[in-house]
Amino acid sequence: MARKKRNDILDRMVARVSVRGALLHPVTLYLGSACIVLFLAIGGWEKYGNRIIDHQSMALTPEKIQLTLQPAWIKTDLKRLVLGDVGHPAYVAPSVMDVALIPEAVTALRSVGWIENIDRVEKTKSGLEIDLTYRQPVAMVELSRITVKGFKQPKPVMLHVDRSGILMGRGLSNRPEDFLLVSIDQPMYMDQLKAWSKWQDARVQSAAAISAVVKDIWKPMGLYRLMTWRDQSNASDRRIPFQFWTKMGQKTGVKVIWGNAPGDELPGEASAAVKIEALKAYVAKNGRFDAMSDRTLDLRSGNAVVLGEHQQAQRKLRFGSLAR
Repeated sequence: MARKKRNDILDRMVARVSVRGALLHPVTLYLGSACIVLFLAIGGWEKYGNRIIDHQSMALTPEKIQLTLQPAWIKTDLKRLVLGDVGHPAYVAPSVMDVALIPEAVTALRSVGWIENIDRVEKTKSGLEIDLTYRQPVAMVELSRITVKGFKQPKPVMLHVDRSGILMGRGLSNRPEDFLLVSIDQPMYMDQLKAWSKWQDARVQSAAAISAVVKDIWKPMGLYRLMTWRDQSNASDRRIPFQFWTKMGQKTGVKVIWGNAPGDELPGEASAAVKIEALKAYVAKNGRFDAMSDRTLDLRSGNAVVLGEHQQAQRKLRFGSLAR
């Protein structure tokens, strides 16, 4: 009896199902209408899309690319790089409507060593807006008979680095007055250097970081060179400080003991910001360092402390005089 009852229920349910009712159900009508509209829209776009949109007006041109102003030393035409090989016979300008436009622009810009960071790439009504952070040279590492044992070239070679110690490309001025000069004994890992690679010598990286925080003040203050007595065996020894010299060099002139790179200070050592304020205050009171008589200042406490002659005499050269 139980089986017969179940069969009766199923028969009644099937009997209530109407093909006409299913076809005319509101949900069925809604889904069917939506599909018809979608197919008509796709077909109409494929057939009449060229008439609806003016592809010429959507084509990306240099005038439609808004780019962070390039520094003078960057010779690459970044707008043309984004546009592609415009000189190719089969070239077709990218369209602002292309969904791949932004990823392709980012890929092209990442190939440029002069670009430190791509901050924003955005499509707008007028075209493409790109915000970039450019890599800035902050110092020149000196390779010469003074700093490199067995150096054979008659003139020093100056290698530009950015704030993190990345070796810069060519096209920059090598005049010592344009960039802070970094002098260290026997720079390491020179055989691994290539453009846009990071110099793995810890002394170069620290010197680059210090050069970056003083990039706007070293020249007006009359400073010239950044150096350290750290050698290859103690390249990371923070107890041996970095110091600035005026152009007179080691035997005469002013020496300013800075200490360590920003964020790498010893316990109790002042921050870079405090040292800079101490430098500014001392120069405001006493004038440019290159116009002062011989003296050594120590900034590590956060104040410009003048050291006595007996303290200066204890500092011995590890490699020949760096005087020019």
